[in-house]
Amino acid sequence: MQGVDLDAVVAAMRAEGNDLADVEAKRALDGFPDSIAETLSAFSNTPGGGLLVLGLDERSGFSSVGVYDHVRAQAALASAARRKVDPPATFTSEAVDFEGHRLVVARVHEVSSAHKPCRVKASGRAYLRSYDGDYPLSAVEEQALLAGRGTPRFDDEPVAGAAYEDLSKDLVESYVEACRATPGPLATMSDQEVLFRTGVLVGDERTPSVAGLLLLGVYPQQFLPNIVIQASSAPHPSDPPGTRAGDAARFDGPIPRMLDEALRWIQRNTRRRLRSGADGHNRDEPEYPTVAVRELLSNALIHRDLGPHAMAEAITVKLEPRQLVIANPGGLYSLTVDRLGKEGVSSLRNQRLARIGQNVRISSGNARVVEALATGIPTVLAELTAAGMTKPRFHDQAIRFAVQVPNHTLLGADDLAWLARLSSAADLSDVHRHALVIMRHGGELTNRALRETFPMDSREAQATLRSLVDLGLVDGVGLAGGRTYRLAARASLAGESLAHTDTTPSATATEVAVPTPPIRGRQVAPRHPGARAENIERILDVLRAGEATAAELVDRAALTPNQVSYALRQGVAEGVVVRRGGQGRRTTYSTPARE
Repeated sequence: MQGVDLDAVVAAMRAEGNDLADVEAKRALDGFPDSIAETLSAFSNTPGGGLLVLGLDERSGFSSVGVYDHVRAQAALASAARRKVDPPATFTSEAVDFEGHRLVVARVHEVSSAHKPCRVKASGRAYLRSYDGDYPLSAVEEQALLAGRGTPRFDDEPVAGAAYEDLSKDLVESYVEACRATPGPLATMSDQEVLFRTGVLVGDERTPSVAGLLLLGVYPQQFLPNIVIQASSAPHPSDPPGTRAGDAARFDGPIPRMLDEALRWIQRNTRRRLRSGADGHNRDEPEYPTVAVRELLSNALIHRDLGPHAMAEAITVKLEPRQLVIANPGGLYSLTVDRLGKEGVSSLRNQRLARIGQNVRISSGNARVVEALATGIPTVLAELTAAGMTKPRFHDQAIRFAVQVPNHTLLGADDLAWLARLSSAADLSDVHRHALVIMRHGGELTNRALRETFPMDSREAQATLRSLVDLGLVDGVGLAGGRTYRLAARASLAGESLAHTDTTPSATATEVAVPTPPIRGRQVAPRHPGARAENIERILDVLRAGEATAAELVDRAALTPNQVSYALRQGVAEGVVVRRGGQGRRTTYSTPARE
């Protein structure tokens, strides 16, 4: 099928050991699979649809076994699409030869929002795709899909029990002033008339609308208690044992305040980094570009689902060791992920909220809650590019939307100089560069390790590693599913030659390394013996604060399970680590000083 790299798809499933979020493999050697209806329903309801591969056996590591009869299998699939789900599923299919067997590959298309949810006729249940399988929608989730059949107007609804007095005097004054500054009829209207004509107040009783209260209310959560932002950060290795989160917070109040406070919280819980520009001056930059973060927070607040089915859910912000994740209830409305970031492309779930937000400013500075329609994601992409960071990953799950912003460890001058000497330097992406540096310092990567370090799916990880092999910079060792990647001799020699040359990078901007948690690549002992001693020191730093299990050491020392296991064995052998426990007791470790 056009646009389908079956080699990459199968390699990704073998590396993952499971089906993928948008790929389902089914054995069809002995006949047509029975569980096809649930998959057709799930892919039909999932943004972007999905890929169905008949003829792979998951139980034997997704080996190619072929289909019983490719013509009859395609006919059976067409019959199931028409007869087993409602509305009927649509798909395109093709029989292809793969590893000596004939497979059937079908692209199942997403149904129109006007016809969701697609249900299995036999059970009446609707399904959605998640990670490696199909799961039935709850009644609330079905309501979310039903609400998407028309243009949402939940933000225009009056808030029961609210009155004009529940609006903030200062916010109203600023908003009305901004509305009157624009040439037009609003310039000569009274305050109450401006609020009514712009949808802040609605109905004969001039009741605050959902949009008006959220943007200009004194305390909207009095009436809408779950329209908040829940934030949490991953614990730091130095935090006390048992710490589940480094800093947790709940932000409420009107949207301008939530936006401002959440932005400050992210800045407070992230590092700053040094970057030397072309003019030779060092500059102090935030770990995540402020403008980009503000746009992402604003998007989550403005585009979240405000239907009754979504009112129990909050927006979430998570600061993880390698990424910032912002998620909100409600998927993309009348828009697909591949169109995000295109100039002039916009689709508004909450039209009233967005329009009012253009004349509301956050408390710090003069930035508007909504700067301009259709420019938010392009601004995010431009800001991250300017900061030398990888593009964010967007996930539309129909009932929820999330964005992941990777945060890559900055590279030191020596590493940058080494990368510059590689003949393929011009073809390297940001992820390529960091993966190579991991390997340069003694690490080896697997598909899973790369995904744990840089947020991506299995196919992207497979493509990234394969491209490094194609460039001759990395060697792949082992079979699919257990394949590891390490630096090729060619790249190693490039690094060794630097010892006799000037190590000043030729790039116009130099990144200055700052202390960060280590990247989770498995260590290869012969390549960097100093890394083993460093890992023991990390573990000893944790153990000096108290006993810990191996699992706790993985989190607190920011090491992989293999690194912890090896360092513990060496530490016990050298007498610097004490192993406690035994049969029937949990195994813990401590330092001799705690005997």
